[in-house]
Amino acid sequence: MKHTLLLVAVACTLNATAQKVNNKLTFKKGQKLEMVSQVNSVISMDMMGQSIDTKIDATITRLFDIADVAKGGETTIEHKMKRMQMKFDVPMQGTQSFDSDNEADMKGEGGKMADKAMKNKYTMTLDRTGKITAVKADDDNPNKSTDSSEQADPMSGALAQIASGMELPKTGDMSEFKILPDYEVKKGQSWTDSTKDSKTVYTLSDITTSDIIIDYTEDASSQRTQDAGGMEISMSSKDKTTGKIILDKNTGLLKERTATTDSQGTMEMMGQSLPMNTKVTKKVTVTSK
Repeated sequence: MKHTLLLVAVACTLNATAQKVNNKLTFKKGQKLEMVSQVNSVISMDMMGQSIDTKIDATITRLFDIADVAKGGETTIEHKMKRMQMKFDVPMQGTQSFDSDNEADMKGEGGKMADKAMKNKYTMTLDRTGKITAVKADDDNPNKSTDSSEQADPMSGALAQIASGMELPKTGDMSEFKILPDYEVKKGQSWTDSTKDSKTVYTLSDITTSDIIIDYTEDASSQRTQDAGGMEISMSSKDKTTGKIILDKNTGLLKERTATTDSQGTMEMMGQSLPMNTKVTKKVTVTSK
């Protein structure tokens, strides 16, 4: 009996190890997905030998309505922003908050700055793997402007650095549902995605009866310039991220993604260079409504 149980256990282990998964996604027409991104960041700057911390907490809720699924798996999705909640703790300015569901907040200065992000409504088409093959912005979507002289609002610009959904995607981009590589992978196997400024290494750490679990690390560098009240601020940093992704085994769709990013860099403003360290924790959950 003991030998039989041992053989069964070994067989199950070998089966889990040999099992492979692919990158084909399964959406259902009429399905409504809600993606909630929770971001907590602490920015520490050294000014005249004193460390000054700025804290930003944000919760971004977005909706993905599955309008159509073709026979080949090509999927048409309608995207819109549902809610933006933010809390800023800024030295010498105190704590400020914003909630797009609050009418008074939307009528205030914060609402004017968040308006562009809240109107980011569009329809996109994905191939079976999650790659974007077409994008059509709604008529009143201000993000479709190609005028290079138009300045992005400060709130959207800041949030775009730590949360997705603030900008209009482009044809050829990989959607947030595109995770697995374009070939089958098995437990323990790794693959790499690289761009000019980043390198991400994914490892398929486990396959359970319901989930596909992936661990990843990323090394990246970034440089950006932002306007703040007429003052130009330039920031550069080296970023290191560790995280975990959980996919639904049956559909391949994203269920949860967590990440912790540590950044070291500098901020240039008014002729001064200030050392800057940033720690960002992020959790993305996707549920079907």
